Amino acid sequence: MPDRWLVLEARFHAGLYRGSEWPPSPFRLLQAIVAGNRSIKAPGLAWFEQQAAPDIFAPAEVPESRYTIYVPNNTDRRKRDGQSTARDVIERRVSGPVRYVYALRSDTDLAEAAQLIGTASQLHTLGSGQDQASLAGRIEGARPASVETECHYAPSHASRLMPLRSDVDVQLRVPVAGSLVALEERFQASQTRLSKDKGWFSPVLAPAVHEVMAYSPAGQAARVAMLPLHLRKPEQAQAFRPFDARNAVVVAALLRGAIMRRTETSRLADFAAGYGPETEPDHRLSWVPLPSLGHAHTDGLIRRALLMAPIECLPEVAELAGVLGQDALQMTDEDSGECVAQAVLADPDDGVFNAYRRESTEWTSITPVILPGDHADSPRLVRNLILKALRHAGIDTGLLADFSTSCVPFLPQSHHVGDYRLKAWKATRLIPLHVRLRFHRPLRGPLLLGRGRHFGLGVFCGTLQ
Repeated sequence: MPDRWLVLEARFHAGLYRGSEWPPSPFRLLQAIVAGNRSIKAPGLAWFEQQAAPDIFAPAEVPESRYTIYVPNNTDRRKRDGQSTARDVIERRVSGPVRYVYALRSDTDLAEAAQLIGTASQLHTLGSGQDQASLAGRIEGARPASVETECHYAPSHASRLMPLRSDVDVQLRVPVAGSLVALEERFQASQTRLSKDKGWFSPVLAPAVHEVMAYSPAGQAARVAMLPLHLRKPEQAQAFRPFDARNAVVVAALLRGAIMRRTETSRLADFAAGYGPETEPDHRLSWVPLPSLGHAHTDGLIRRALLMAPIECLPEVAELAGVLGQDALQMTDEDSGECVAQAVLADPDDGVFNAYRRESTEWTSITPVILPGDHADSPRLVRNLILKALRHAGIDTGLLADFSTSCVPFLPQSHHVGDYRLKAWKATRLIPLHVRLRFHRPLRGPLLLGRGRHFGLGVFCGTLQ
């Protein structure tokens, strides 16, 4: 996980923004910085165009007004004698800054970002030519979080493979390698659009070297790629094999061993075993047993599981699905050599899976959360560790409204934290707690927090709303 972030904060001096999209796209930001510097060779720009799509924090309430203006038409030969063309305008009233947040993963990134901050300060407009703005940059050592009046837009790393949701997702242009050259070519073309040699006016086309990325409100963005599994009896393929939820880490270990045996000769062997690359150790597979949920008298036994990885690992998860195919995974006890269960790919649209995948503002742990620290002797320390666990899971901590903790379960399907079998972590002290979280805006599941999130501990279910 990065430990430094570049924050570029744009402020609109008149409180107005007339660009076509909201929030202002990262590509529009690059265009505005280039215009402010009158050069594509200003320090830091070459690095800037190649950065991954940033997170964007923008005011949540942006009132719009729409109207039509009429401007002289200099490109249409059919309109002579000063005739004009109608242009529709969307004017947004912006009450606060818009922040663009870029992760800095190396010392080289840090040095380039420091240069870019000076370059970015030359920006003078953002949106239309009338939208006066300023841009200030800074380096932060903690991952920025939203405030209650902001909406956090997160880029989807699987936008080409997952359908857009028209009610919440927006498409924004982001720069790629070659965007600066395309901007320079467009500028040079504009200088010769009136050519005596050609004898006509040549319209200048918009630059086309950019990517289009889907952005979603952070709580509703897809954070994980997953494969749902049913756990079946070896001798009765159509019957569920239930496990006690207090042994969730044991079930996770059985599932991990079965997947490792299936993938040991493939390129996915390290990924399936839970090892990520050195630069991104969290880009790994998790094995998550799911206690049964439903009505108040559901027994809470484990009959299902999820194979999960960060959404950036969607290609690996899709390839893993192909490797698993229709052949059941044999979950074998290492001591006895006996096959105790079979795991088969399942239809995700059943009531139990939906309880873990739905969107909700209230989430309750069904297995205890192992807080990511050694000391939680005060409410302040507990809060800090819960915020740390949210950050580790890639969740904007600004979405958290309040929380409550307990050693006894909030749900009838759960057990006292002391009843769960825990892994032998190399920690001086383990702090298991049941946790209930409430968020300002709906959060999309699954939600897993804490040290045991890869092994079936710290699993949350969403309250149906």
